[in-house]
Amino acid sequence: MNNLERGWMYDRLDGRGAINSRFITGVNNFILFVCSQQNCMSGNNIRCPCKKCHNIKYKDVEMVRYHLLHDGFVKDYFVWKYQGEADLIGEISFSNDLINGAQLELGYDNPYRQMILDAAGPNFNHGYNNIESGPSHLYEPSIEEEHETSMEEKPNLE
Repeated sequence: MNNLERGWMYDRLDGRGAINSRFITGVNNFILFVCSQQNCMSGNNIRCPCKKCHNIKYKDVEMVRYHLLHDGFVKDYFVWKYQGEADLIGEISFSNDLINGAQLELGYDNPYRQMILDAAGPNFNHGYNNIESGPSHLYEPSIEEEHETSMEEKPNLE
């Protein structure tokens, strides 16, 4: 799909306030494209590029469709890089996202946070609003670790 012909992405509502049929068709084509990029999916979930999720959260296909129809696309997302599309004009770097403010608006000014979420998967941050604010739970050793520590010898006093 030609990423230079994406004006429909920001033409969501028609003059009456109803969802534009061109936008609905575009969202359906977007969903088809994303589902063809298995390497960018997490199981049956895809990154949601709506204004609220900002390509950070993975959602099921129907929820992504609903978010896009209800909220629209995140600002200036003409190259669907988080859905596996290569940039035909030139690679857009993560630092450009930071300069454009897309990540800063969300408070994700730490580039390592996104890298960890990309590597660990969508459920890594499940249940925690801000993993950078400090530990949200106490460390509990695994069964293997408990077993290893119980095998240690007591100090010889002699």
